[in-house]
Amino acid sequence: MDHFGEAVILCGGKSKRMGFDKSLLKINGRYMIDILVDKLSLCFDRVKLSGGERERLGVFDLEIIEDEAKAGVGPAVGIYSALKQTSSQYVFVTACDMPFIEPAHIQFMMDLLAYHKYTPEALVPMNGGFIEPLYSFYSAGMAERFEEEILRGNYKIHDILLNAKALYMDDRFSRIFSENMSMFTNLNYTADLEHISLVR
Repeated sequence: MDHFGEAVILCGGKSKRMGFDKSLLKINGRYMIDILVDKLSLCFDRVKLSGGERERLGVFDLEIIEDEAKAGVGPAVGIYSALKQTSSQYVFVTACDMPFIEPAHIQFMMDLLAYHKYTPEALVPMNGGFIEPLYSFYSAGMAERFEEEILRGNYKIHDILLNAKALYMDDRFSRIFSENMSMFTNLNYTADLEHISLVR
């Protein structure tokens, strides 16, 4: 098992606010997922998709992780499925609608985990008092914790992390890489697409 070999892009959302499937969104003629893959490939050997139907995501030449539990109840199921099927000690999880992710920031997070005095179950950035659970590292060992909560009907990642040995990263570190914290931006509405030219 490698240490940081894998990143997973969650694609299981219903995109109700956007009005169409965000996982198939194109930016300047390219799928947004392909843009994410280019960035993630700078840090990881393997990039996978989780939480979507094979037929819908077949346009991408990537491994697709099938849900291990009831689909359509939030990203916790996608994270759980990724952790159950990983061959990496840690998995970086992001969402298919976050095109501004910063590889240098992700590498900083990897270094923080690698050199921390204990082995956290997760590394979660803070953003103005809120957590960014879809821009985080999770250990494979957290699969059992996710499973227990999902079986209870609890799909809130915040709640699942409460009793975990999670390391929360102060947002002052993130601002080194993105002063306005744009890397945590996700696209929810068609109006958000007006700012898509900011994608690097």
